[in-house]
Amino acid sequence: MLLSNEQTKRSSWEYFLLRAAREISLSEAQYEKINDRYSQLEKILSASDNPLLAEAHIFVQGSMRLKTTIKPIPGAPADLDTIDADAIIWLPHAQGAGAKEVLEAIEQRFREGSRVQEEVKQLRRGIRIVYADENPGFHIDVTPARAINGNGEANGEGKLEVPDRITGWKASSPIPYSNWLQVASAQKISMESLAIAKSQRMLDAATQDPLPHYQDYIDLDPLRATIKLLKRHRDEWAIKTRSADTRPISAVITTLATHAYLDVVKESQSKPLAPLDAILEIVRRMPQHIAQRGSDFFVCNPADNGENFAEKWNRPGEGQGYRQSFAKWHADASASVSLGLESFESNDSFAEAVKKNFGIAPALITVVNNEIPANWTMPGRPDGTTRNSASMGSLFGGASGGGTSQSSVKPVGRLG
Repeated sequence: MLLSNEQTKRSSWEYFLLRAAREISLSEAQYEKINDRYSQLEKILSASDNPLLAEAHIFVQGSMRLKTTIKPIPGAPADLDTIDADAIIWLPHAQGAGAKEVLEAIEQRFREGSRVQEEVKQLRRGIRIVYADENPGFHIDVTPARAINGNGEANGEGKLEVPDRITGWKASSPIPYSNWLQVASAQKISMESLAIAKSQRMLDAATQDPLPHYQDYIDLDPLRATIKLLKRHRDEWAIKTRSADTRPISAVITTLATHAYLDVVKESQSKPLAPLDAILEIVRRMPQHIAQRGSDFFVCNPADNGENFAEKWNRPGEGQGYRQSFAKWHADASASVSLGLESFESNDSFAEAVKKNFGIAPALITVVNNEIPANWTMPGRPDGTTRNSASMGSLFGGASGGGTSQSSVKPVGRLG
């Protein structure tokens, strides 16, 4: 099998991106620490004598449930230097209760029951428990929820609504959303599908779903790898442009990326794609799935049209800032996922660009260059700049980079 320099360069960059997605994933120790703190929420709730909180059920939502959580950026501004975890408290006895009443009950219980250094913080739709004594620090955002009228499912299944301090109860369907993403990610580029079995759950005084197993979290597919890379790029971009307040939220990125991935899967029936091609196409197609009706924009939960993840884009006065931030970030992200296909003059200049856009240390580039075949063009370097040519250049005191094809080289086994 003959591979051109361009083909080996694409394979090298593909390998780097998938390796980088694993690099920015939480370590097993970090994951277990969050799991330990998460498990304490049930004990705190079970000690309550408030009828509103009776038979509560806790389950993880957001990136921990979706298995797309990433490591924080060391030394970053607030909210970007800690791991973000989210939990929902499903309240079967909150029907008829006011939004503020429920929020006050949750806040009071965790202020009394939590043993953390920092004060429990109020959020618009819940509370935040900050574990600042950990390294890296992390926080758990706790949001109460109840079933909508007509939803007879238990333990947070089906369509829910969450209390908002300003607008009252708002639509939210985290479990159906998670199921949608799981089914989507199971559709491989080869169009293999996976049926998701729903497990039976029993109601208890205060019950809790476990976090996904760490191995399930760390195992990468092209969709989740792309989401993790985009989220890390989003955070670096927000710091670089001082746009932390208006940066695209993870739910918008995840939803648009998943819609785009499903497009790619469908088209791959006639034209198979490598993981790199899938990543580039996912990023390119994301804006196509932003809906607009009149002057309002929508990135809705596919399992609940009443939940618009882009609701901030429609706020009077400030909405335009959120929309512009997304457009600027997406343009930057589109260029960044192709960095390794460019031809940088030196390995140092390529490493600097990768660090600037993804926060990945130069050491990973060295690792990748040592793991790919020695006669592959290295990512981000001119065609023919291989480990072999670099060794020859070092040996004879000059640059050596041939333009010949790489013969009889098999691609590195790809993740996902």
